[in-house]
Amino acid sequence: MPLTPEQEWTLVACGLVAHADGVLRHGECEQVLAMIDERLQAEEHERWVALIADRAALRRYVEELPPLLPLFHEPLFERVWAMVLADGDVGDAEEQVVDEVAEMVGASPEELKEWRERWTAEAAALAEHKAGFAALLIHHDGTIDEAEAVRFQALIEQMPVSQARREEMLELLHAPPSIDRVGARLAALPRERRIEVLRAIAPLVSASQQEAVGRAFFLDLAEQAGLEPTAAARLLER
Repeated sequence: MPLTPEQEWTLVACGLVAHADGVLRHGECEQVLAMIDERLQAEEHERWVALIADRAALRRYVEELPPLLPLFHEPLFERVWAMVLADGDVGDAEEQVVDEVAEMVGASPEELKEWRERWTAEAAALAEHKAGFAALLIHHDGTIDEAEAVRFQALIEQMPVSQARREEMLELLHAPPSIDRVGARLAALPRERRIEVLRAIAPLVSASQQEAVGRAFFLDLAEQAGLEPTAAARLLER
């Protein structure tokens, strides 16, 4: 099934953000593709990976896209801003790209400013969930493997919070919150946010020497979050 214009705008805009600092880092192509809730066929997947990897091609492609209806401005920029916040910091170059995309689609600067502020606050709150569940996942098998600790630290370093708060989050590796305290809060999140939490902690499963235990715990969390088993399994494949 072909992508909708809204999905194409999302991929192109997020791809441009990924290129904003002049370097497309390892894994950023897949991170961009994860911004749409769509499992692409192999050929289409490879086509988009090649396109996202080429900044000049993205610039040419955006000129061919149909205009985006105002109805879709907010969901587009919500995903674009999530891409900006993905590494934990907001750079001037990334903000400039967001402003350029806003001009391309005719989005209101005033609305965009209001959205950014709200989404930044929401991302900081969501970071608390990610850190808590990541620590729970690591502790579930009763041991902390070196690879798990490394990935946990990398995850925390990408959180869109202050450095002081990141240092506090790192302490969760040795003193995780209780499942009761964070479980209800996860269930209360919108479905898209629940998936974002699960996507963030999924890489920790393969870092454990007892991967089967972590996988079972992850799939149980996904079920409690209302995610279909096949969709949860796909998160572990990425």
